[in-house]
Amino acid sequence: MKKLMMALLAVGLILFLTRAGACADEAGRSWRIVAPDGTRVTEICEEPSEGDVYISAENRLYEIVAVTEDAAIAESRGDVTLPDVSWLDADEALAVSAYTRRIALYCTHSDESYEPSDGYYTTNDRGSIYEVAQSLADHLAERGVETRVAETIHHPHDAGAYRRSRQTAVQLLREMRPDCLLDIHRDGIPDPDSYAVTLGGKPASRVRILVGRGNQNAEVNKEFALLVKAVADRVHPGLIKDIYMGRGVFNQDLLPRSILLECGTYTLEKERVLRSMDMMADVLNRALYGGVVGSAGRTVSDVNEAQDEAGGVTMGAPDTAPAEPAGEGGVGSGLIFVGAVLVVGLIGYALLSAGSLRG
Repeated sequence: MKKLMMALLAVGLILFLTRAGACADEAGRSWRIVAPDGTRVTEICEEPSEGDVYISAENRLYEIVAVTEDAAIAESRGDVTLPDVSWLDADEALAVSAYTRRIALYCTHSDESYEPSDGYYTTNDRGSIYEVAQSLADHLAERGVETRVAETIHHPHDAGAYRRSRQTAVQLLREMRPDCLLDIHRDGIPDPDSYAVTLGGKPASRVRILVGRGNQNAEVNKEFALLVKAVADRVHPGLIKDIYMGRGVFNQDLLPRSILLECGTYTLEKERVLRSMDMMADVLNRALYGGVVGSAGRTVSDVNEAQDEAGGVTMGAPDTAPAEPAGEGGVGSGLIFVGAVLVVGLIGYALLSAGSLRG
């Protein structure tokens, strides 16, 4: 009897792990999220669970109340109020922070690639998702943010990938002490149009934010995700696709400002995704640091010029202001004072030498 129970438990565990990693193992495996009347809400790759929360591009809040084999029923819970980001309209850039700004990036699913551009959606080597992560890091570095992309591979793409990538995340936290931790992915849903978008007159890709509600930082991570979306909606409308809060942890218990970014899907051209990374870097820099640019990076005016070329929204002025010119009485009055002292000194010397004013 004991052996039978152990066997049943083992089978159950295998089925659970297989189901938990279904989308991870098979591109194109996805779940439809629909309203009670059958109206389509969205589509996700991660297996949904009752209690999951979905925030649409229009900031409509949904809660999943039932899950079938290939769909989830989501009831509307009204609208979400995004954080106030009116400070983005400031006429002048904020002062540059004295501390070093750091963002760490890693890729849990290190095989992920983009089929139209790479010829495959998965690989036994390092997937092109690392190109996307590095592009985002490079654009952040241009804005004066210190970045690091972990090159560690976490194969295979299964339910244990997050356990393996957790070691990478912990190492990044210990060695770098970043302000933000980003896990960079590409989605596994088959429809490229769900991510395809035109931004600044050019083909680009939307970005989905995933937050794990199964950790102690879930609410803080959610607030950070909402802030990122609020900033993006203001400066690069259409860039953020939506926000999904699933039952997983996604290693986001390690740092309050930790999110997972789904950068396009496997059926979308990689070039579109790479084109969005400059805008994504702009959003993250503004959300985390107010959009300031350190001396190591470009000035805010340089960033604005680049965004103008891309059709984006700009803000602020260069963070280095020219020194105020000296006033009219500044240098001139100083020379007069020195001359007067010299004259008085010569007169005194003459008096002492002659012995009297007459002499």
